[in-house]
Amino acid sequence: MIIQRKSSRLLAVSVVIAVVAMTTLQAHEMMYRGTVVEVQATKVAVKTTDDKTKKTETVWLTVNKDTKVKRGDVLVPYREAHIAKDERIVVIVNHDAETKMLATEIRLAPSH
Repeated sequence: MIIQRKSSRLLAVSVVIAVVAMTTLQAHEMMYRGTVVEVQATKVAVKTTDDKTKKTETVWLTVNKDTKVKRGDVLVPYREAHIAKDERIVVIVNHDAETKMLATEIRLAPSH
């Protein structure tokens, strides 16, 4: 009986670890680094270069109320970030989100 209890506990712990690992792996985030091409109310265009192919392309990234925007280390609302054309930008996108190319976080240099 003692062996069965230990086996049951070990199995339960293994299942919990597997579920946590699968949940962590489900988020498929991608980072886009580049310069701002255009800013609109609900999206931003970023000119980025693929590190492997060296091909440059412009990608449109969707912004919503849950998108975090950091100017330096300070969180700011998207509308108050004053993102400028040709400014350096890093955008983290969750490719598993229902909204295509949804930016979960935008990182910008601190204001001067």
